[in-house]
Amino acid sequence: MSDARLDATALAERVAHGESLEGLDLRGLDLRGAALAGGVLHEVDLRGAKLSRADLSESVLVGCRLDEADLSRANLHQAVLEKCGLARARLLEARLTGAKLTHCDASAASFEGADLCIATFARCTLDEASLRRATLERTSFLEGSVDAIDLRETTPHAVVMVQADLRRAQLEGTRFERAVLMAANLAGCSLRGLSFVHTQFMDADLRGCDLREATLTQCNFKGAKLAGCRLTDAHAPMSLWIEADLTEAKLERAQLGQSLLLDAKLRGADLTGAQLYQCILHRADLRGATLVDAELTYAELNEADLTEADLSGATLERANLHRIVDTDAIIPGRKAALRPDPELRAAEAWEPEL
Repeated sequence: MSDARLDATALAERVAHGESLEGLDLRGLDLRGAALAGGVLHEVDLRGAKLSRADLSESVLVGCRLDEADLSRANLHQAVLEKCGLARARLLEARLTGAKLTHCDASAASFEGADLCIATFARCTLDEASLRRATLERTSFLEGSVDAIDLRETTPHAVVMVQADLRRAQLEGTRFERAVLMAANLAGCSLRGLSFVHTQFMDADLRGCDLREATLTQCNFKGAKLAGCRLTDAHAPMSLWIEADLTEAKLERAQLGQSLLLDAKLRGADLTGAQLYQCILHRADLRGATLVDAELTYAELNEADLTEADLSGATLERANLHRIVDTDAIIPGRKAALRPDPELRAAEAWEPEL
């Protein structure tokens, strides 16, 4: 049973006198608007407590139970929560700016409309949690679980989600800006028409992903797995695809101007009508790729493997085809490309006399 003698005023007085709150049973208590800023709470049971508009800024909570508690519009600015239970808690429009949560279980918790700027969730469980319409600015999700997280109608800016499994995440209306989704798992996700400007997808798994009509300006896909990915009509100028696996990907009419595709795997990819103006495709694997009507003006294809590739109707004005492998390739427009440079070949073949 909770201690009926304790109320918001009594607890505030104890905190104001520098007393830490330890082992208290405050289940279901009405603590709305409680002034607990700077308090230290250790193994306090607050399950089902009413803490809406409470001030818990700069407080420290260790091993506390807040499952199903109502923290709507509560102030948790720069609060520290370690090994706390927040399952099914309500934190609607709460302020968690600069808060640090470590090893916390916030499964099915609601952070809808909350301010999570510069907040850190380290090794936390956020399965089925709702962050809909939350403010996500430099928020970090590190090594935790975010299965089926709801990020709808958010604009994650400079957010870090390392090794996050986002295959069941709800992302409708989400606009990522300068986010870091390093080694994230988005395999098979429908991301059609979404915006990921300046987003880092290094080593991410995007196999079979639907990115049709997506905005991917200046994104980094270095080492990413994109086999079978659909990128038709995607807008991805000045993007990085170094060592990315795009085997049999669909890139029809994709806008990839001035992108880097060094050592990219594009075997069997469909690049019909793709915009590849000034792209760098050094050593790219384009075996069996379709580049019909592709725009390759000023493209650099040094040492690219174009075996059995079809470049019918492709524009190759001033393209560099130095040392390409073109066995059984169809390249009607090669006359418009730069002519072979004998001096360059001689320089490459030169060896110093011993």
